[in-house]
Amino acid sequence: MATDGSAGCAAVPALANSDAGASGNYSALPARRVAWLPMGPPNTETHTAAPIPPNAEAPPPSHPAAAPPAPPSAVPLDVAPTPPRAITNVWSWTERKYRVRAVLLLALNLVLYCGLCIFTNWLHVGQPFQFTLSAYLEPLRFWGPQTQNLYDFILYPIRVDQTPVYGVIIGLLFAAIVAVPISVAILYRLRNALPFCAAVLVFAHLPWMALTLAGSCILASVKPFRMSFRYGSALLGMLPVLLYLHLATRGTAESLGASFSPERKLLLAAPWLLAILAACTMLAVIIFIARVVNYRPDAVSPVMAVMFATPAILFHAYIGVDELAYRILEQEYGPRSKRFEPVQDASDRIRAYVHEWTNPDRAAEPQRATLLAIWSADPQEQAAVKHLISNRLFLELLHDRQAAYEACREFIADHPTSRFVPEVLYIQARALDTRLDELRLVGKSAQRELYTDFPHVQSETVWTNLLTQYPHSPFSVAAGLRVAQLRLRRGDVDGALRALDQAIARAAEKPNAHVLASPRHETTLDFEPEPYVAEALRLRELILANRDDPRYGVAPLRELAALDPPSPGLPRPARALGSALSRQPAVRQYRRSLGLRRTGSQTTRREAVCLH
Repeated sequence: MATDGSAGCAAVPALANSDAGASGNYSALPARRVAWLPMGPPNTETHTAAPIPPNAEAPPPSHPAAAPPAPPSAVPLDVAPTPPRAITNVWSWTERKYRVRAVLLLALNLVLYCGLCIFTNWLHVGQPFQFTLSAYLEPLRFWGPQTQNLYDFILYPIRVDQTPVYGVIIGLLFAAIVAVPISVAILYRLRNALPFCAAVLVFAHLPWMALTLAGSCILASVKPFRMSFRYGSALLGMLPVLLYLHLATRGTAESLGASFSPERKLLLAAPWLLAILAACTMLAVIIFIARVVNYRPDAVSPVMAVMFATPAILFHAYIGVDELAYRILEQEYGPRSKRFEPVQDASDRIRAYVHEWTNPDRAAEPQRATLLAIWSADPQEQAAVKHLISNRLFLELLHDRQAAYEACREFIADHPTSRFVPEVLYIQARALDTRLDELRLVGKSAQRELYTDFPHVQSETVWTNLLTQYPHSPFSVAAGLRVAQLRLRRGDVDGALRALDQAIARAAEKPNAHVLASPRHETTLDFEPEPYVAEALRLRELILANRDDPRYGVAPLRELAALDPPSPGLPRPARALGSALSRQPAVRQYRRSLGLRRTGSQTTRREAVCLH
């Protein structure tokens, strides 16, 4: 009778080898000892057979004995329990399927993020890709008057004060650009977030923001800054972004001065406030989803897809591709553009031309002639140099007119049903009518002055299309006046009167004002219909008072329409002659008194080669 637990445990190997004991060769069995840890007190009432000597013959058992099952709660003494595995990020899931899913979803996130950066750059410059050296060097400058900042995104090409929904779009885009690298650094690792920072540099052309996001990722994911509270780490990573937004928007609102009211300045700051709040919300949602799914690799993609789709849907629903293309065209060729600025100081261009002509790399004889002309006190020599400079500026104007005409033509071909077609026709016709005032240029002020109130013969088709196809547009008032002037120049008095009547009738219409209506597009072009209406009324009165002249007929009116003032500062023919001419006109006398010239002048003959 065994009274301890060790004896009872030692009998298990003999019972487990009952097949070998049936053959009678117990001595051939290997010695096996398995020690079990009893979980309860030993059973002393159990009968135990006497031990068998090693060399003794044991009687064969009547039936094979089965080994008793091991106690369910018994644990081997030589096996330690495995601690539970800690899940801290996506890579903690070591199974193959989770690793493959993590790599694929990370690649998908990077592709979506690159598309987000491309979309942001396209909204800013109108081009999806820019891989030139200047496109990367210009944003790096943080000094000088041409320094770029974040206000450029909301003032060019679409102004947020004119289209408020554009501020929402920019705010959501920048929120996604900020939140995605920080969340990837927290849920994956720091090295996985660096390609996202590089995408901001390569595709969004925001080098300082890329460096800022790299610092944010370090604060959010690297010890000793990393916290066990993941959202706290995310908020810590937002601190460099706040500093970047402060520096990138500093001074611009103040430089706008009195041109912006306090409400409009607040509207300029609204996109960046929205970006901060949306980025913090996005980080909270991503971290919450990651905790719910126990850091499985599928928390970032859905949120980033929503943040990418929302601005894209808002853009196409409320703005459209045509408005982006029009705003870029307006900035490049509109009345406020540098190409067609009415008054511009030409001293820098004159200095550049003189430097070019006196460059030592030029031939010796032209260089010497230019220097002698400048040095000489002969007025004719100096006038010759001024004439050369005037020709160069005039050629530049012709190239600008050609570029504006082609850009407007391409816009109408790409967006024939756009609501901005009347504006584009107005820009196109106005560019064709732009002329250079040579008298002011060669004067003492050295200013390049442009004027547009004497229509060019090549613009008649554009003005006619604007008048006939868009009669209810505010620009039809200007179109009616210009068409009347061009028809009167050909002697078509009746056609001129019909065009003037259309312009005056359109001006009498009152536009339907709606509280939710977008700002008038003509306001961005500095277009005011009142001067055109006043000039149309005076010209109509002039035609009616002089069309039936018994001696000259319509010849004086045709002569009058062919007069071009040499300077925008002098009185215009319709204003000067409209009040003076009666039923006995004397156009030639007024022409001599006002110093007006015919369209057969040198300037008009040179402009005839434009756009052919």
